[in-house]
Amino acid sequence: MTQAAGKPVDAATPCEESRAHPIRFELYSAIMHAYRGLPLFFPVVSGALALTLRSPYPGWVIALWWLAIVAIHTEYFFFQNRFYAASRNGQPDARPWIKATAIRYWVMNVVWLGLIPLFWNGSGDVQNFALLMIFVVHVVMASQTAHQIVAVLIAVTLPIMMAVVGMCLVQGQPVYLAIGIGCIPTYIYLLRIAHHQRKATTETLDLRLRNIELIRDLGQARDTSETARQQAEEANAQLKRREHHFRALVENAFDVVLVTDDKAIIQYASPAASKLGLPPESLIGRSCLDLVSPEERHRIIDAASTITGDGSRMTTHEFAVPSHDGQMIWIESTLTNLLDDENVRGFVVNIRNITERKRAEAEQRGQFQVLQALATGEALTEVMMRIALAAEETNPGARVAVFLLDADREFITCAAPSLPDDFHDLVTTFWRVQKNEAFGTAALAGTPAVVTDLQDRRHGHKIASYMERQGLHTLWFQPIAGHDGRVIGAVALYLPSQRTPDAWEWDYLLGMAHLASIAIERRRSEEHLRCATEAAELANRAKTKFLANMSHELRTPLNAIIGFSEIMKQEMFGPIGSERYIEYTKDIHDSGRHLLSVIDDILDISKIEAGRYAIEEDEIDFTAVLHWSVEMMRARTSEKSQAVTLNLPADMPALRADQRAMRQIMLNLLSNAEKFTPDGGAITISVSFTSTGELSLSVSDIGIGIPANKLHEVLEPFGQVDDATSRQHGGTGLGLPITKSLIEMHGGEFRLESELGIGTNATMILPSWRLVWNERMEKAATQGA
Repeated sequence: MTQAAGKPVDAATPCEESRAHPIRFELYSAIMHAYRGLPLFFPVVSGALALTLRSPYPGWVIALWWLAIVAIHTEYFFFQNRFYAASRNGQPDARPWIKATAIRYWVMNVVWLGLIPLFWNGSGDVQNFALLMIFVVHVVMASQTAHQIVAVLIAVTLPIMMAVVGMCLVQGQPVYLAIGIGCIPTYIYLLRIAHHQRKATTETLDLRLRNIELIRDLGQARDTSETARQQAEEANAQLKRREHHFRALVENAFDVVLVTDDKAIIQYASPAASKLGLPPESLIGRSCLDLVSPEERHRIIDAASTITGDGSRMTTHEFAVPSHDGQMIWIESTLTNLLDDENVRGFVVNIRNITERKRAEAEQRGQFQVLQALATGEALTEVMMRIALAAEETNPGARVAVFLLDADREFITCAAPSLPDDFHDLVTTFWRVQKNEAFGTAALAGTPAVVTDLQDRRHGHKIASYMERQGLHTLWFQPIAGHDGRVIGAVALYLPSQRTPDAWEWDYLLGMAHLASIAIERRRSEEHLRCATEAAELANRAKTKFLANMSHELRTPLNAIIGFSEIMKQEMFGPIGSERYIEYTKDIHDSGRHLLSVIDDILDISKIEAGRYAIEEDEIDFTAVLHWSVEMMRARTSEKSQAVTLNLPADMPALRADQRAMRQIMLNLLSNAEKFTPDGGAITISVSFTSTGELSLSVSDIGIGIPANKLHEVLEPFGQVDDATSRQHGGTGLGLPITKSLIEMHGGEFRLESELGIGTNATMILPSWRLVWNERMEKAATQGA
């Protein structure tokens, strides 16, 4: 059974069991590498012995014995290759391989022991003695080569040693008896040596596995970790050399390593402490708790109590501390409990500077929160507050204010979450005084500023006293410029220490100002857009109300004009007299009806836009609606000699719709077709059904057509192709928009296709659920499908 750190693997703890697998694999791999040449070595040696020694047996017996050795070692060669192939994919479990190897060594040694009966010469003491020495040397070499695994060691030595002792005892001569008896303690001694070697090798591997994570955490030393690990393995047997190598690695690492006693008094500080502005020699004898704030001190004490109380060994914290130049830096501190280690009796503290990572995380998090606030529509003051909080998180110890100016460059408000409420009044007064002075002029010109003596009386007694009460010494001031270059605000960082920003801090300040500019201008643009939208909606409602009111106001006198003109036209109360008056009467009547039609269209589009056009659904005869529409247009189409064709399917279903709306749709489509189709032209009305059961009605003409880039315009209210068309053919441009709206109110779809000079095709598609089929029609439609 293999051992790890002096303990049997089967009795190991779970942690040790996790290391037993790689240790066993390493030990077994060492044996396999040591016996890499075995498949060639033994056939060559056995062949040489077969040719050299004398044997009482015929040659073919010797040849069979040698071929058996060759066959066994050839199989072992392929067995080795299978192991190496499995090792390339990771570390397989070595236990089945060990078992298989031990069995093969037993078989190989039993066959190898055929050397004794084949070449033992009863009268040849020299040859017999040589055979014994060959086997003794075999046992000695094998005990040094295969000492790592007990099962393999026994397999390669015990059969040989038993054979040697047995042959000596059987021989019976004093010399052989002495050799045989002497071999027994010698073999025990070799096993004892092998045991110590195996124990030392196991402990070396165990120590390497225990320290692999410690070596990995040594930062920059990872570049030389392989060399250091090899040196550590080579020197693990000597504690002094191991400590020397460990110290060399620690003192050349980027991380700061502190070793304290049980009272947290620093006993050792690595040279890397100088990178944080803390000379190592100045730390010796100080409490490591003096390096952190009181709040963090309590957290560390609680954490130390936890790891000493529950048996755990390590805890990690992140916090900000002031460096030697007053700048706040972020560090990651890992506290390891080594109170039970007799060589330490204290704690090991690993400190790593993570300022760059924390800054990047805080900057990204702050920008995301600001953009999220913009996306969710939060108020501008809340967005400004988020910008200030994000800047404070990225710059620990700083207090941030975001100022906002109006179009006249007057101070409006500020967001300063970490400053007192009276800060707003202080800034208001300060800006009123400084707006036209040197500071205000420079700020409005977009010039950043750094002031490191805020408590100096030359800035004014009020400012100096206020900053003194707040413990602030430094101001970093960055104006916020809009897209047009005008200053619309500023970002200000107030610091308790006197220092100037480094390159990263300047870039961050500029980035926050740019982000604030985006937020402010977006919110202002949204406010302007909202006001413009409200004004447009008010204007649209006023327009709709005006059109509706005026349409009714105009309709009443027009009814009288049309009525009286029709009475005069028909000479109901006697002749008019002059023929010219009769023509004038006809003109008055026609113009009045045209104007009434225009007003009706305006009233309808106004109702539709206002959402007050009510659809009165009923089951109607759609065929009758189509015939009625054609008849209503008969006078106008006949006057222009236009041929109107109505193509209907054999079975027409009823339609669930508003009959008045359907008539208006058809009249509008036929009116447009008649208007733009030349004299003698053709107009075709076709009804069909789509593959999904929808009703499709199209009105086609061979008129002047509509340009492709104007199709969307004629579907907008009052939209027409051009003024020349309007003057030539008349119309308000409301027919198609009303038609489209009425179709969509019925859940349908309106399509307009046209080609200039070829004609126009207007299609209405109504959903299948509006069709009402009787039983015969439905059966015919099903069979047709």
